[in-house]
Amino acid sequence: MAPTSRAPALPAAKPPSSHELVPLDATSLDPELKRVLVADGITRLFPPQAAALGPVMAGESVLLACPTASGKSLVAYLALLRAARAGRTGLYLVPLRALAQEKGEELGRFESLGLKVGISIGDFDLPAEKLEKLDVLVATSEKADGLLRRGSPWLDRLGVVVADEVHMLRDPDRGPTLEVSLTRLRRSYPDLQIVALSATVGNSEELAEWLQARHIASDFRPVPLKLGVYHDGRITFTDLSTRDLPPPGEAIPRLVRTVVQEGGQALVFVNTRKSSEQVAESLVPTVRGLLSPEERSQARAAVEELGGASDEETEGLRRLASLIPNGVAFHNASLTNPERRVVERAFRDRVLKALVATPTLAAGINLPARRVIVRDTTRYDDRLGMQAPIPATEVHQMLGRAGRPRFDSSGEALILARTPDDEDRLLDGYLSAAPETVVSRLAAEPALRMHVLALVASGAVTSEEDLESFFAATFYGHTLPLAELRSTVSTVRGFLEENDFLVRGKALRATPFGSMTSELYLDPLSAVVLRQVLERAPLGVAAFPLLASIAATPDLPPLFLRRGEEADLLTRYTDEAEELLVKPEEAPLELDLDGFLSTLKTASVLEAWINEVPILEITRRFGIGAGDLRTKVEDADWLLFGAGRLASRFQRRLGRTIDDLSLRVRYGAQEELLDLVRLRGIGRVRARLLYRAGYADRESLRQAPLDRIEQVLRSRKLAEMVASQLRRPVEGEAPEPARARRAPTRSAPPVRSTPRTLDEFPGDP
Repeated sequence: MAPTSRAPALPAAKPPSSHELVPLDATSLDPELKRVLVADGITRLFPPQAAALGPVMAGESVLLACPTASGKSLVAYLALLRAARAGRTGLYLVPLRALAQEKGEELGRFESLGLKVGISIGDFDLPAEKLEKLDVLVATSEKADGLLRRGSPWLDRLGVVVADEVHMLRDPDRGPTLEVSLTRLRRSYPDLQIVALSATVGNSEELAEWLQARHIASDFRPVPLKLGVYHDGRITFTDLSTRDLPPPGEAIPRLVRTVVQEGGQALVFVNTRKSSEQVAESLVPTVRGLLSPEERSQARAAVEELGGASDEETEGLRRLASLIPNGVAFHNASLTNPERRVVERAFRDRVLKALVATPTLAAGINLPARRVIVRDTTRYDDRLGMQAPIPATEVHQMLGRAGRPRFDSSGEALILARTPDDEDRLLDGYLSAAPETVVSRLAAEPALRMHVLALVASGAVTSEEDLESFFAATFYGHTLPLAELRSTVSTVRGFLEENDFLVRGKALRATPFGSMTSELYLDPLSAVVLRQVLERAPLGVAAFPLLASIAATPDLPPLFLRRGEEADLLTRYTDEAEELLVKPEEAPLELDLDGFLSTLKTASVLEAWINEVPILEITRRFGIGAGDLRTKVEDADWLLFGAGRLASRFQRRLGRTIDDLSLRVRYGAQEELLDLVRLRGIGRVRARLLYRAGYADRESLRQAPLDRIEQVLRSRKLAEMVASQLRRPVEGEAPEPARARRAPTRSAPPVRSTPRTLDEFPGDP
């Protein structure tokens, strides 16, 4: 029986009065749990943790709304342990892949209690036999949605779901999937315990009411936070106290210099990638002279680690290699995963004194600093086509990174003001503003296209009444009139029926095409485009028309055009027009010319990648970062996999062509290297070295002496790794159709989980 949408929240549990910590010995936790916590340095609980402990260990649902770094995660971990001890499984939902990695590592502290934890964030699902052995699965909402669509048996033992960063319901990209997943889970498992963790928001009680959870809110922070605005050498705090900072230096260098001189670190937030790199470079003269000889040595070691992250140079690697020895770095989406990891570790180890980041870092991994500086409170909004204010809650997430537990007695969180009037605006509009409310984003048609189809294809709803009941149980249905949503759902249903995803009629039933589209996690509009492409493509179709086709789908957001690129892309369009399988003026996309040229730019990037153009040259030629390239490669590989599956239904003769192109996109290589790049540790650069040395495939490598392989690869360890693989099947070399693809998100694209490691750039060792 589904939970009612208007049920009252459970009574609120109030944190203990004052901000006094509660000794662990004073709690009812069993000795074994206490022993593990004490071993990890936890001897006392924060007030909100203590308030949540009783309800959580009793199996009640809880919504915990507290500031950053107030210990919310520990409450979730205890709920997962309680469920595991009762023979039930736990699902930990996170919005970002980096956060999944962090939570997986933190849950590892409970391995001594027998807790088995897995992470699912990649292109592939965990095999059923591996999943079945897990007590806890850490996953993005999209992966959880995929489990629900396929009806994984692992879910039959589900006892608790943790929804981390549940305020992300308001995010236009991730919010709808989180909302639908939570609704499906609650309807499918009525006795499910929900532990929702949220930043401070204006309507956390409303969220708790929707989840039928006990509401626990607190303003407690283990490290007190001083909020203020900096202008012209002076910090004005919200308590009206002030602090003057001695010259010299402009705003950011002065703020960084003074905190480093006091033994702290600075985290600076800016609104663009370019700014993050420029500001980091501008801080080198300030920070360089403040490093001790030991810190310089540690920084050089970090650079050596960075150099081993890839066998192919990137612009990010080059720039970081010049910054890190000076105690400074940047962190943005242009970096590859290994590059980001080196930066994060160096900052945690206090090797880096200043880190300049874009706001995405604030919602992800935990990197606190003594002083946080927010330079920008606006950013470009591509939906509006102009600069727009950053929501106050996001700014507070950035500011909340100030103050390192166990290191700092207080943290300083500052916003830069450019004028005296700006000072008042920032104090009133951000630092003293009431928390913003969470509003559902479910009524967006693109999101509903996918979710309505998935609900029908998985059998979660079978009638119009079921569909209505489901949406009434969502956060949207709980907080807003259903009229608008009902209208959008009707439009979406019409689209799905007209395009053969749903069987026409009163009953709701998916067609084979609809079931396949849902299984592949494709936007139905993308599936329509791919079906049209398959029907048009001639035998022997070239790579570029296929790349341009997948680049035109809504599941592969195009790259922005830079000034001056239109002319070259128009020429390319003219040259390729007869061969292109998607035209700008045609339904169902009906793209304008600029939009279509953007898709051709994306296709051109992918073409350069599969033709083995060096990453450094690709990123410079097209004005993108290596992280952008990684994102496009992963999404293109997934879409080509989907196209190959659809080809088995609509155009079987194209299946081999598409599968071969998918492999080339995955590894960034020409066809003759495909046998070699599938060896672990051999990316496209090393594969080309082997090929030029006369080893065209694995069979020829089997005949080669180990010393000769070492000579070509310039590494004994790598040569031995290759030789060991040649004596057995390559890891992950299962038949391609057996792969189950990932659930994409536009702002957090996935990382392949097998056969390569989570951190590797496609084609890297």
